[in-house]
Amino acid sequence: MKIISTKFHGFIDYATAVVLILAPFIIFPAGAPLTAKALSAVAGIALILYSLVTDYSVSVRNAIPFKVHLGIDFIAGAAFVATPFVLGFTGLTQHYFIVIGAAIIAVVLLTDSNIEEEQ
Repeated sequence: MKIISTKFHGFIDYATAVVLILAPFIIFPAGAPLTAKALSAVAGIALILYSLVTDYSVSVRNAIPFKVHLGIDFIAGAAFVATPFVLGFTGLTQHYFIVIGAAIIAVVLLTDSNIEEEQ
């Protein structure tokens, strides 16, 4: 069942971007790979940028179709899940990437691209 409207998805996008940018610098333990922090922050910045140009009500320009946006989100979520295994992250850093990636995939799967406004 798809329960997230495109408008609410947009709000989730911007909130997630803030988490991706700030959380690693707050919650990762001392000695966590700088690569992990940088990847998360760059992903957050990218999310803001492509959200600003997605065809939904919380953007500044409607250049990217919403379904393309969902595809990018899905790929990003899958990449987040795979990243700790590819780059050898462990502990909290590994769990962070897996949980964030799974959450992004869940939001994509629960978003109804045909509903713009919540009733």
